[in-house]
Formats: sequence, structure tokens, C-alpha cells
Amino acid sequence: MLLFPTGRAPFNASPADVGRRVRVDFKPTSFGADPQTLEGVLFRWSGGVKDGILRLRDRNGVDTGIRSSEITEIRVMPPEVSAYDMERLAQQGWPSITTEALGDWDLRYACGYGDRANSVRVAGNPTNKSLKATLKAVEDWYEERGSSGLLQIPIPFDEAPFEALGWTAQRKGRLMVNSVARFLNATAPARERIDLDITVESVPDQQWLDLVSGYTPQRAEEFDYIMDSVRPAAFIYCRNLDGELLGIGRATLQDTWCGATTIDTVPQSRRRGIATAISAEMAIWAAEHGARDWYLQVFHDNAAARSFFENLGFTTHHQYEYRRKDVDIAPTP
Repeated sequence: MLLFPTGRAPFNASPADVGRRVRVDFKPTSFGADPQTLEGVLFRWSGGVKDGILRLRDRNGVDTGIRSSEITEIRVMPPEVSAYDMERLAQQGWPSITTEALGDWDLRYACGYGDRANSVRVAGNPTNKSLKATLKAVEDWYEERGSSGLLQIPIPFDEAPFEALGWTAQRKGRLMVNSVARFLNATAPARERIDLDITVESVPDQQWLDLVSGYTPQRAEEFDYIMDSVRPAAFIYCRNLDGELLGIGRATLQDTWCGATTIDTVPQSRRRGIATAISAEMAIWAAEHGARDWYLQVFHDNAAARSFFENLGFTTHHQYEYRRKDVDIAPTP
């Protein structure tokens, strides 16, 4: 399966991709105008996906404005990757039990654990319906599963239409990236530790699962599905020399990308370099499997995690926001 399929959706860029090089095919609305193609750096995007105005600067320094309603296709140019495609990649690394397409959006459900696996991956234009009708379809889909709808949207975006319909901001997160080479170099000192016993397995045992944040016996079905769905995967165990489990990790390989989806330590072992030692083993595993790049996701308000990964060379690719329908707000007509 192609991680970034070129034919999936004609609208594969968003305001979250400002600063990246894009290619735009568009048909000006002026009478008699011919279709045009432009390639350049997207340096401004005002408004929304359907009714915004984009500004591109080509290699000659010429600026051009394009209405998003005139665009027939837009893509982020390799080797850069769009926010929409990175969200799709992250979805593949931690899949939902149930996924259903709604135009370019993906409705995702996984028995309620984890925002990413139980939210709508918002990307491009969902349907030809109005936003109000589309969000009503989202509500109905999640209500059938005994849940409430949650949207995951790359930011910035045009918030006003969502606010008017009662969908209010919850938490913000960020998707961070790094090269395998930089990750290896940053974690090199941790590989010299002789007080730890680190092993890598292809499947997790119950002791590993019991240490995962959020795992409960009631959610065993969901976790079993997720852990079995992505291969190859590395399940990392970090023990002291007495055999006591101090921390765990999970990394997945998706073509040339690795995802660090889990790093957890026992409370009494925190701030002792356990997470760094686990990361070092992840980096080795990625290199051995021919990966070139890493990705991971953290919540914006988790300053400790952000600082930890930034010290290992990770940078923010884009940010995103979760939005939920506020039942106390009456949507406008």
C-alpha cells in the first residue's frame, strides 16, 4: 500500500502546509480563462478550504493569488509531505477497529480509547453537502456506536463555521518528525548503559500490555486488534539487571517511516533515562529495517514530552486540534 497515494484526493494541502512547496492546478473564474498550473511556496492561506485565498511565490519571486474555489488539484511537492498525508500515516500506525470514508474524511471508532482512533480525520472536502449536513452525518455515525463525534483538524483552519455549528475546541496536539540518522546520533549515549537489559519482541505479552497507558481488561479486544494490525512492529522491554520491568515501547514500520507510538515507564523509574534508553533501541531497530524518518504525536500541553523529543532532534511538522459538539451551545441555522 502506498503511504502517500497520489490519486487519493485532489485536494491534498491545507493552511497547515503554509511554508511548503505545492503544485496547484486551477481554472480561473474569469470568462474565457484557460486552466493553469503553478508551482511555488505556499506562503499564505486566508479563509477555509472551500472559500479561501492562497498566495504562492514561484522560484522567480513572483506572487500569485488563487481562490480555493478555483482549484481542481493541489499537492505538496516531494520530498515534503502534507499535513493530511502525515495524519493518514499516523492513522495507519494506530488503526481504528472501524473506519468509514466520508468523502475525503475518515470516520474512526475503536471502542472509545484514544482520541486519534475515535475521531474524524478531517482532510479536504468531505462531501458535496453543506458543512452542517456533513457534521450531522458525523454525529449520527458516532451515535450509532454509543459515542459522540470528535474531529481532528490540522491547524490553522477556518474555525468560524465549526464554532457557529457548536463544535468547540478541546485539546491541541502536534505531529513531530525526525530523521533516523539524527535520532540514532541523539540517543547514542544511552546505548552505553550497562545497568539495563533491553530486548525487542515481535509481539507483546501481558506484562507489556499492563504497562501501556490506558490499557484495561475491558479494552483488551481493542488493544489486541491494534497491536496485531501493523507489521513489522517492535515491542521493547527495558528491565534492570534483576529482571524488573522498568519501561516499554512500541515502534511500527511503514515503508521508510517509523512511528513511535508508545513509550511508558513505571512511576518509580521516571527521570532515570529509561525513556531515552527505549528510544535508543527504537532508533537501532528502525535503522536495521531500512527506515529513513520518524514520526510521533504528542499533546501540545504535555510540555515534558515535547521537550524530551525536541532534545532528541524532533521538530513539529504540523499541529492539530480536536473539536467536539458542545450540547450546551445551540447551533445557528
